[in-house]
Amino acid sequence: MSPPPNRLSNDLDALSGCAAGLARAFVSLSSDIALVIDEHGIVTDVVQNEQAPMDASAQAWIGRPWSQTVTGDTRGKIESLLADACTAGLGRRREVNHQGAQGHELPVAYTALRLGEKGPVLAVGRDLRSLAAIQQRFLDTQQALERSYWRARHGEMRCRLLYQVATDAVASVDVRRESLVAVNAAAARLLQVEGASAQGRLLAAHFDARSRPAVVALLARACASPEAVATQVRLAGTHLSISLTATRLPEARQPTVLLRLRQADPVLDDPLALGSALARHVDGTPEGIVVVDRLALVREANLAFVQLVQAPDLEAVIGQPLERWLPGTAMANLRSLHSHGLAPTQRVVLVRGDEQDLAVDLAGALLDDVAGGDAGFTLRPSGPHVLTADARAAELLRAIHALAAELGGSPLPDLLREAQALAQQHFVHTALDRHPGDAPAAARLLGITIDELAQLRRQPGFTAPPPTR
Repeated sequence: MSPPPNRLSNDLDALSGCAAGLARAFVSLSSDIALVIDEHGIVTDVVQNEQAPMDASAQAWIGRPWSQTVTGDTRGKIESLLADACTAGLGRRREVNHQGAQGHELPVAYTALRLGEKGPVLAVGRDLRSLAAIQQRFLDTQQALERSYWRARHGEMRCRLLYQVATDAVASVDVRRESLVAVNAAAARLLQVEGASAQGRLLAAHFDARSRPAVVALLARACASPEAVATQVRLAGTHLSISLTATRLPEARQPTVLLRLRQADPVLDDPLALGSALARHVDGTPEGIVVVDRLALVREANLAFVQLVQAPDLEAVIGQPLERWLPGTAMANLRSLHSHGLAPTQRVVLVRGDEQDLAVDLAGALLDDVAGGDAGFTLRPSGPHVLTADARAAELLRAIHALAAELGGSPLPDLLREAQALAQQHFVHTALDRHPGDAPAAARLLGITIDELAQLRRQPGFTAPPPTR
């Protein structure tokens, strides 16, 4: 059945015999490829830019149905393009994908024009690979930005979580007696009590008279609610306003509430400096900080914890059981936390990668989401090497003060060289103190080779660290 006549086709009848020449003209002027298609949809001629042909394999399309030269998902577009050209004389632009010789796809945008009522169809195409490459680069950039954003968000959430473990003041409270059961070190400082003597003290007595009814009401609300409840109060004898957040401990034998006491923190209140400040505090402290889930699997940890357990990097500890380094201790403390909310500081043994045990002071508390069962622990190294590290820090400070006293008597470059030598010696000693008897581990901590470390230790003025027991 022949297509219905249309004015555009009739006007172009005279050009039907010039299809090949028109194809070359279009390609030379503004297109990348032009095809001549007969009335049966067969490609009879292919013209490409001689200077930069789109694809050498395109010449093999001659004699084949045009719809068979494209991928299956765009074949319908070719059929629609031919139908439009036959009925209206002009087929609107459609984007298709040709199958290239080496298996890659060639995206092309075609517009089709029928040369007369019975003439061939001239299909003029633009190579979309450059546009597709730009679009792909845009998508890649967008995905990279999204990945960077989520990495930054995860980094901030990690720092917030570890910062909470390191700094939060936490107390467990007997609801019936409205008295303290236990407090961690931060809460003891805030409430001005000795940790050991806090048990049995009335909680409300630590707040001013106007705040006491709110404290008592908070305990009652927390005991009756599965969710955390909060209020603002003032400490007794001060104008210090703090936020109290109370959460019921569902696994406690007696009605017990876990209380978090938070005062305004400049680190958290400055959004511009938040990320760097949290990172400096979390990864700059010598205390190991670790967050575990209900099964005591490590969720997050700071760099000090990674160094304490002598793991190669943070990824090596994430998902690992805390029992690996605190055998017989981690699960017992976690069970205690679920019942009491707090684990008092105790001396435990940390089993490290080099099998040299290390004594640490372990303390822990449940996190905000009590129902989730996540807990945070801090590990502070204890023993002779800690005293050595403190003594070395004091010695470095005295030496810097002595250098400062020479200002005006010695040139600044000389003083800077001496300060650099002192700092270098201090860093080497610190690495050796953290890894006693393990020079390779100390070298890794310093970011130098074992030979470079040995050379530094042979320098004049370097004193060997005292032997550890």
